[in-house]
Amino acid sequence: MRVLSVANAIALVLAMLLSTVTSARPAAADTATCSSTVGAGIPPPAVASLPQGLPGFHATWYGQSGYMSLCPGDTSVATVAYYNTGSNGWVLSKMGQAAFLGTNGPEPGADQPSILGGDGTNGTPNTKWPSYNRVAAQPAEYVGPGQVAWFQFTVKAPTTPGVYVVGLRPVIEGAQWMEDIGVFWVVWVKKPDGTMPPPSYRAPCATCWPLNGLQMAAGQPNVARRALNVRIDNAPAARPHTGTAQADVIFETLVEAGITRYEAIFHSQDPAKIGSVRSARLSDREITPLVRGALAFSGATTDETKFIQEDAAAGKYIDLNANWSYAGAAYFRVTQDDAGNPRVGPYNEYTTSNLLREATNRAGGGDPVTIPSWGFLDSVNHIDWAGGFYGSVTATNITIPYQHQNDVHYAYDAASRTYARYQFDPNFGRYVREVDALTNTAIAARNIIAIYTDVVTTAIVEDSLGSLGVNVRTTGTGHMSIFRDGRRQDGTWFRGTIFDPWTFVSDSGEQILLSPGQTWVHMIPSTWTVPSN
Repeated sequence: MRVLSVANAIALVLAMLLSTVTSARPAAADTATCSSTVGAGIPPPAVASLPQGLPGFHATWYGQSGYMSLCPGDTSVATVAYYNTGSNGWVLSKMGQAAFLGTNGPEPGADQPSILGGDGTNGTPNTKWPSYNRVAAQPAEYVGPGQVAWFQFTVKAPTTPGVYVVGLRPVIEGAQWMEDIGVFWVVWVKKPDGTMPPPSYRAPCATCWPLNGLQMAAGQPNVARRALNVRIDNAPAARPHTGTAQADVIFETLVEAGITRYEAIFHSQDPAKIGSVRSARLSDREITPLVRGALAFSGATTDETKFIQEDAAAGKYIDLNANWSYAGAAYFRVTQDDAGNPRVGPYNEYTTSNLLREATNRAGGGDPVTIPSWGFLDSVNHIDWAGGFYGSVTATNITIPYQHQNDVHYAYDAASRTYARYQFDPNFGRYVREVDALTNTAIAARNIIAIYTDVVTTAIVEDSLGSLGVNVRTTGTGHMSIFRDGRRQDGTWFRGTIFDPWTFVSDSGEQILLSPGQTWVHMIPSTWTVPSN
């Protein structure tokens, strides 16, 4: 496949795959025996349209065999041609002159192992590739300028049905990468009965942290420990925040008078400082059980304190109210934050991950827990329509329309596959990039989720101005928008109880998986819209 725009590439690949599926699908799919098929090949471009004799080593895609629809565990041979558009010949027997196909982006990433093939090392199946990250070697001893090399390699279908990709890029071993960038091979793995999974289906990662999707590994914290839900102020006087770059998930939730605060969830990492810590709200009662958590906060109204105590007594989560004797030692006041800004009450209360875990143990919350996963792709390196993003649209700038000049903008960076977060700050009269004061790390989220729901005003008076608190519905169902990989997918959210994670389903009916990394969640009124472009 030649380098195309993302939208055109998606349309072309899925149209070809769907065409193959339609022609190969058995009449009685529910009782059929699975059989592998290969689609039509893609012809080369006209030679006259290709560059010629570029100085040094260069290559251009020049056609390929068809994409496969394989039964689990089946193998198939793929062929892809590259035209030598450079002035140098490719010599197989000479290091620094031999041409290979290497693994590349967007999946599995440059020089990374692929689930579709390899040499049996680094977790790859043994399909006789030259190495785990070299898909094929040039087929002839010498490929001169203006000649074509027909590379062949074997792929093996994973046992789990889904749509898989291996990115390819020619390389002169030991010297340099060559063009074309953006060539990839698609393998659609059927179900054992021969039926097809949805067009962007992937199985959720089974070896990843449940709240950020990063791979678990030796030497990391215990995945069976409780998560910490820390209530953090988001008033301009409370910025910049501390420790937020190390949160797995951050909920920005509406509170009284249309302002927002954070529920920052820490599980896989342990910040040396977190803050500033503020009081709890009713939404904490909905979020903390989801992460089997301990709720860290500076206090609450009489009614909210009573509700939280009752929840904790019922075993729903751990109550780390700073006013309780067993938890008070976990909190402290400071005169300036880590960025050197002066801090005064009530914006100067902080904590640490270790202090909160000690308080959790004192409160009886030290037993192992199993936190349900939100559902993640197994790698940041993935084709952008994987995991339920079939039919998504480009969206690189996002606005969350909070009131009172508190609106938030996200801007997508394709190089890092993350979203920079900006908040309007009246102290500066402009939008300011959110940076963690503890580590001087700019916030770089992988997923942005807008959950449209009911935000209801309550009778609870939250402050001296008489502002009434709100409650947020987090169970049941509603509309949602998920932003990932610079794209937007709309659909429906489902959540059965406060102990369940959300399930996100696209408008085309596929379960949506998140990209590994930090997620920001915005639970906003169902009457709002989230502009993006």
